[in-house]
Amino acid sequence: MKELKILLILIVIVAIGYWGIEPYAHSVMYGEIKKPDFKYSDLQTTASTTGDPAKGKELFMANCASCHGLKNDGINPGMDKNAAIASFNVVPPDLSNIASIVDHKFLAAFIKNPQEATKNPKFAMPPMAQLSDEDVGHIIAYLSSVAKKDLTGKEITVEACVRCHSIKYQKIQAETPADNLKAYLGKVPPDLSVMGKAKELEYLETFINNPQNGLPGTSMPRLGLTQEATEKVVKYLDEIADPHREQRNKLGVWVLGYLVVMAGLTYAWKKKIWKNLH
Repeated sequence: MKELKILLILIVIVAIGYWGIEPYAHSVMYGEIKKPDFKYSDLQTTASTTGDPAKGKELFMANCASCHGLKNDGINPGMDKNAAIASFNVVPPDLSNIASIVDHKFLAAFIKNPQEATKNPKFAMPPMAQLSDEDVGHIIAYLSSVAKKDLTGKEITVEACVRCHSIKYQKIQAETPADNLKAYLGKVPPDLSVMGKAKELEYLETFINNPQNGLPGTSMPRLGLTQEATEKVVKYLDEIADPHREQRNKLGVWVLGYLVVMAGLTYAWKKKIWKNLH
C-alpha cells in the first residue's frame, strides 16, 4: 500500500509539471493576453461595404489594377512583380479572395486609409482619397462577387502571410526577397514552420488580429482577418508545427497502458515474493 501511495504522489507531481508549468511560463512570458477585437471597433469609417459589383469592377480597373491582380476574374496587375518590389519593397497581393478572409468593415477602412487600418504608418499602399464612400462599397461588392468561399487554413495562410513569411517545412517560400523585406519592415519576418508550437495558440490569435497587442512596436501590419479566417490560420499553424502529434498521442496511450500493466505485474510479483517475510 505504501508503494501505491508513492506512485500516486509521483503521478500528481508529473501531472502538475506537465499541465501546470508550461501555462505558468507562458503567462509570465506574455502577461495577460488581450482578447481579439474582430469587430475592429477602433475604425470609425463611414465607407459603405455594399454596392454594385459591375460598378465596382470599373472602379477596381481604374484605381487598383495598376498594382493588384485578380486571378479569379482573369485580371493581371499592371505592374510586374519585379517592378513592384523595386517600388514598394513588397509584392502587392492578388485580391481574388480578399473579401472572403478580411472583415468588410476593415476592408472599407483600409481602402480609404491603409496606414490607419493596419496601424502601420509606413504601409506601402497610399490612401485612396479619390474614392467616395459609395465607391468603396462598389469595390467591396465586386471583390465579394469573385472571391472563393470556404478557403482552407493553408489557403488563407498563403493569401494573408506568404508575401512576407516563408513556411520552409512546407516548402513555401516568401514572395518578397529577404533584402527587400528588411528594407520595408526593418527585419526579415520569421519563418512560420513551427510558430504553432513556439507560441501559445491564444497568443497567435490575438497577435494576428492586432500585432501591436502581442508585440508593441512591431512593424507587422494588422491584417483585418475575420474570426473564422484567423481561427483557420491558427489551426493550420498548429497542425504543421507538430504534424505527427496524432500518431504520437496514439502511441503514447499504448505506452502508458504497457507501463500500467507492467507496474501491476511488478507489484503482484513483489507481493508474492515478499509475503512470507511480513
